[in-house]
Amino acid sequence: MKKLEYYKMMLDGTPCGICHVALDEKLTILYANQSYYQIYGYTAENAEAQGFTNAKFILPEDDYQSIMDTIQCHIRRKDRYFQLEFRAIHSSRKLMWLLVQCAYDPDRPGSMLCVLLDIADRKQMEDQIRMSMQESKIAFQLTDKMMYIYEPAARRLKQPKSAADEFGLPPVMDDVPYSVLRTGAIDEACVNDYVAFYESIIRGEKSGHSVVKKRRRDGSFGWYEAKYASIFDECGMVKRAVISCEDITEQREKELSYQKWSNYFKAREGKTIGVYEYNLTKNLYDDTKGDAPPDYLRSLKTYTGTVRYIAEHFVHERDLEKFTKFFDRDSLLVRYYNGQTTGVLDYLRKRRDGEFFWVRAVILLLADPYSSDVRLFMMTQDIDQDKRMELKLRSQMEHDGMTGLLNRETFIARVSEILGASAPSKRHALIMLDIDEFKRHNDQYGHPYGDQVIRETARFIYGVLRKTDLCGRMGGDEFMVFLNDISSEEEMLPRIEMLCRLLRRSDDARGEITCSMGVVFYPRDGRTFQELYQKADTALYDVKRTGRGNYRIYSFDLKGEGEEGDAFINGTGPDTPTATCPPAS
Repeated sequence: MKKLEYYKMMLDGTPCGICHVALDEKLTILYANQSYYQIYGYTAENAEAQGFTNAKFILPEDDYQSIMDTIQCHIRRKDRYFQLEFRAIHSSRKLMWLLVQCAYDPDRPGSMLCVLLDIADRKQMEDQIRMSMQESKIAFQLTDKMMYIYEPAARRLKQPKSAADEFGLPPVMDDVPYSVLRTGAIDEACVNDYVAFYESIIRGEKSGHSVVKKRRRDGSFGWYEAKYASIFDECGMVKRAVISCEDITEQREKELSYQKWSNYFKAREGKTIGVYEYNLTKNLYDDTKGDAPPDYLRSLKTYTGTVRYIAEHFVHERDLEKFTKFFDRDSLLVRYYNGQTTGVLDYLRKRRDGEFFWVRAVILLLADPYSSDVRLFMMTQDIDQDKRMELKLRSQMEHDGMTGLLNRETFIARVSEILGASAPSKRHALIMLDIDEFKRHNDQYGHPYGDQVIRETARFIYGVLRKTDLCGRMGGDEFMVFLNDISSEEEMLPRIEMLCRLLRRSDDARGEITCSMGVVFYPRDGRTFQELYQKADTALYDVKRTGRGNYRIYSFDLKGEGEEGDAFINGTGPDTPTATCPPAS
C-alpha cells in the first residue's frame, strides 16, 4: 500500500498529464494524475462533481467522432504506440491544443495509457508560420516574381505551375541545373552564369544572384533575375534554398541600350569638344558621367540653366532661335514620348578668341534603366573645316557661277517652299525682269561686255534686297526677284520704281542699258510659283510690246505673247497701266 501511494505521489508531481482510459464509447477515465486535470482547469477533487469522468467530456462534439475513428484505426492495426493532436475544451470554455502520446497493449485490449502535453504555444507558432507563408505566397502572387524551392542534396527544383508552363518544363525537375540546360531553355551565352548560380547553393553560400536569358515556351526570349536565400539545418548544412525569379526583360533591354550608347559616347571622349549626360526628367546634370564641364559651367547644376548660359554667351545670333528650340527641355521630352530619340544640330559657336566656328551637337534620349526618368546624352563636335567645305560646295551648287545669285532650280524651290507655308493673309511680290535688247548689245560689243552687263544688273538687284528677299538668275539675261512678306501692294510701288530706275544706266560709248519688269502679287495673282511665273511673264511681255525700260503690274486684261487675253485668271482684276520709270539722274 505504501508503494502504491508512493507511485501515485510521484505521478501527481509529473509536469505532464497522465491518464489511463477505457476504450469504450466515452473513453472513461480509469486513472488520471493531478497534472491531467490541471491541464483542463480542474482538480482531481472537483472533476467528478462537474461530470469530468471521461475524455468525451472535454472534446468538442464536432471533433469527437474523428478522434475515435483515428484511435480505432490504430487499434485495428495493433499499433503499440501512436500520437494524436486534438483540440480540447478548457473549464473556461476556451479551446486548447494538446499532443497525446498513446500506449496500447494488444494483450490487454480494453484500455490505453496516455501522456498529454499542452501544445498551445507550438500551435500558435505554427499558425504564425502558416500565416507568414500565406502572406509570402500572396505577396509573390501580387508581384511579377515567381518562387522556386531548390533541394541541393537531391539537386531537385520545385517550381510553380505558372513558371513551368511559361518555359515548357515539368513542375519538379531533378539534376538541376544540368537537366534544365538539356532542354535548351537557357541562352547559350548565359549557361555559365546559370550553372554558377546553382553551384553556389550546393557549396553552402547563404545567398546569391544571377541574371540570365531564358527561352520561353513560345520560342521568345526574356531576361530573368533570380535571387536565393539558403536555409540550413542544425548541423550547418544547406537543406534547401528559396529562389525568387522576376522577368526583367524590359529593364534589361534598357540597361543594355543605355550601356551601349554610354560606351559609344564614352569612346569619343577626347575626340570631341564635350560629352555630357543629363537627367532630363529631373532637369539635372550628371557630373559622374562624361567629360568634366568647363569652369564656367560647373556651378550650373540644371539642364535648362546650362542651355540658357550657352545660348547667351556662345551661340551666334543667327542660330540662336533654332538652338533654343532644339534644346528646349519640354520639346525634347515630347520628342522622346513620340518615339524620336535622336537629333543633330549644326550651329555657329564662339571660340575664346571671339571667332565663330561650326559645331555639331548630337543628342540621344534614353530611358533610365532603373527608373521612369528620361536621360539625355549630348556630344559636341568641332566640324568647322568640313562644314565650311560643305557650305562652299552647296553654295556652288545653288548659285549661279557668273552672278552669285541663286540659280533657277534653287530659286524656284525656295520660293515654292515659302509659298507653300504662307497663310492667305500673307503678301508677297514676284518680279520677272530681263535686259532690253541684250542680244544686240552682246552681238555688237562682244560677249565680255554682255557678261559685264549681266553682272552689273545682278549687283544692282542684289543691292536693294532685304535679308528675307530672294533673287535668282533664271538663265541668259532673265532674272527674278521675290519680295517676301510685304506690307501691301501699294507700298511696294516706290521700291519697284527705284529698282527700275537703278537698272537704267548710260554708257557714253555704247548707249543706254535698260530693263523691263513684270510684277505679280501673292495671293491675288496666284498661290503657286507656276501661276505667278506665267502671269509675271504676261506682264513683262506687255512691257516689251508697248515700250521698254518700264514695269507692268499684272492685270487680267493683259495679253501674253500669242494670246487673245489672260488665260490664267478667271474673273476680274484691277486695271493697271504700264508704269514708266523716270530717267536715271
